Amino acid sequence: MIRTYLGIAKTDSLEKASMLRTLAVGIIALNVGLAGHQLEKSASSESSFMLAHKAGEVLNYAFNATNTPTVPETSDNLIETVLAEAHDEKAALDAANAAKKETAAAPKVVTPQEDIFREVVLARGQTFSEMLLAAGVSSEQAASAMNSLASVYSLSELKAGQGVVLSFAVDDNNEETLKSAVFQPDDTKEITISLNDKSGFEANLKNIPIVREFVAAKAEIRSTLFEAGARAGVPRSVMATLVRIYGHTVDFQRDIKPGDSFEILYDQPKYANGKPAGEGAIMYAALNIRGAVKPIYRVTFADKSVEYFDANGKSVKKSILRNPVDNARLTSNFGMRMHPILGYSKMHQGVDFGAPVGTPVFAAGDGVIEQMNYWGNYGNYVRIRHSNNTKTAYAHLSRFNNKLKVGSNVKQGDVIAYTGNTGRSTGPHLHFEVMVDGRQVNPLTIKMAEGKALQGKQLAQFKAGQSKIYKEYTNLIERAVPAENIRLSQAQQASKAVLEQ
Repeated sequence: MIRTYLGIAKTDSLEKASMLRTLAVGIIALNVGLAGHQLEKSASSESSFMLAHKAGEVLNYAFNATNTPTVPETSDNLIETVLAEAHDEKAALDAANAAKKETAAAPKVVTPQEDIFREVVLARGQTFSEMLLAAGVSSEQAASAMNSLASVYSLSELKAGQGVVLSFAVDDNNEETLKSAVFQPDDTKEITISLNDKSGFEANLKNIPIVREFVAAKAEIRSTLFEAGARAGVPRSVMATLVRIYGHTVDFQRDIKPGDSFEILYDQPKYANGKPAGEGAIMYAALNIRGAVKPIYRVTFADKSVEYFDANGKSVKKSILRNPVDNARLTSNFGMRMHPILGYSKMHQGVDFGAPVGTPVFAAGDGVIEQMNYWGNYGNYVRIRHSNNTKTAYAHLSRFNNKLKVGSNVKQGDVIAYTGNTGRSTGPHLHFEVMVDGRQVNPLTIKMAEGKALQGKQLAQFKAGQSKIYKEYTNLIERAVPAENIRLSQAQQASKAVLEQ
């Protein structure tokens, strides 16, 4: 047992007693230093004064109350606190040293850098490999990537302006390694060239499916059918097909008047990006000509042939089209007329349709091409032989369809040539003739052979399908916002924005 100025402490050895005595003296010296420092430096501060005053009480009690065998309980608490803090400090130091050792032994964790993407464009005359080299790809990787591409796609089909998205991995030294190259050569294909486990590349060609959707539209005719179609958002190619279908029974130059209207339902194939994929197929259409509604419906037969029928199941197709060129105006009729170049009356043995140079000209009926060349006053000329001793001729053409030649079979509506101004002509137009038994007849008045009519089971199936198609049209029309209304709304919004500025 040892007696100190701070109280009595028990110990079981002289060594420990000596250590405890030293510790107690150190604590007293520390308090003396703190009290003197605070009194000298901060006596003017109330908080510092209170701290020094309390410290002085402790010192005074320790040095003057020697006749008292013990000090208050707080003295024992002070010793215990100092010892506990010393123990905690040693524990904390041991823990810190252990943590350092653990950290040093643990593997170093490196956060990988994210891949970087770069879009490049194939320049004119540039190979795929050269494009990669220009983008910073190594020669070995560029050669491997091009070889893999060649396994799924013909390199000769790559076109200047083709965009390619490249993906690079980046290492700790900021060195780039090509991981993949992705591009779409057209709207139906996507090619991916990827780095494999053997540090080479593999190419994959994916076909992008084409989706189909029904589109319905209707509009009043204010000037021409094509103008009304454009206002309703119907592609011009679809409107051209509509004119050809009705070309057997409707004279669009004389029959259509402002106030008439049309309605249409067509099946439009589209790419995944929403762009139209080719020409839409008309499923249903109707012309309302001065109150007389003329509907047509598409029918596909078992042999994949397609034909259009009226509401009663009678084909609208005739043997010969009366107007074999789209959106053309009748400029000269059949019969005697004052010749515009010769200056005297002469029999005009055909009809003329004015149209810009390059407007497609269609075969007026099924047949075989028997003449296709430049022929005197007719200029570039085509003649087609049909059944029933009937022939059609097309003159003043700018050029022919280079896929056709004498002896080629054509179907009604096939493009055979393009309008022009060759031969004896005063302006771009098509001169069209119909010959029966070797004699020219008026194409606008000749009676054409009637098409077939559905009967029995076919007619019953047609009627059932007709109801479904028309119901589809009405459902879409009820949900659709007319294209002209959309444009009007946009114009109103633009006007509003101008007024608010």
